[in-house]
Amino acid sequence: MNLFFDVDHTLVDLYDRLRPGVREVFSRLHRDGHAIYLWSGLGKRWEIVEHYGLEGLVTDCFDKPLYQYARMLAPLGITVRPDYVVDDHPHLVHHFGGIVVSRYLKQDLGDTEMERVYSEISRITSKPAQKGAAPPPRRERFRRGQSEAPRPKGRPRSPYRGAL
Repeated sequence: MNLFFDVDHTLVDLYDRLRPGVREVFSRLHRDGHAIYLWSGLGKRWEIVEHYGLEGLVTDCFDKPLYQYARMLAPLGITVRPDYVVDDHPHLVHHFGGIVVSRYLKQDLGDTEMERVYSEISRITSKPAQKGAAPPPRRERFRRGQSEAPRPKGRPRSPYRGAL
């Protein structure tokens, strides 16, 4: 999987100190065959990769899209689609899928968020496909000119619809 980690307040604190467990979790994720990418709203954070010796584990660094997330990937030079996002803000996680972690603002040697991240990624990637399982639900698609999903028969429309 293409794993995208936010840097600031996710991997490092306010003083660029590495969150506990990052190097170990990155090593395990890399060993498990995942590609690890970093992105940040502050730009490509190669200085963090180099400072903490993560060069062999991190595939690339990018500027993080701050709006129109999927549409901004190409203009920002992001050539791979994120499969899983780890961030302290929910917006990108909700858009691409992934996990929201607690903000890491100051050094806390008891922090275990990276272990939680590894456990969740391991859980979803090791889940075998069940025979005969129903496919995931599809998003409702509307025909051109149709402003809402078709209403089930027998369900009355609200008398307040369009009153405003």
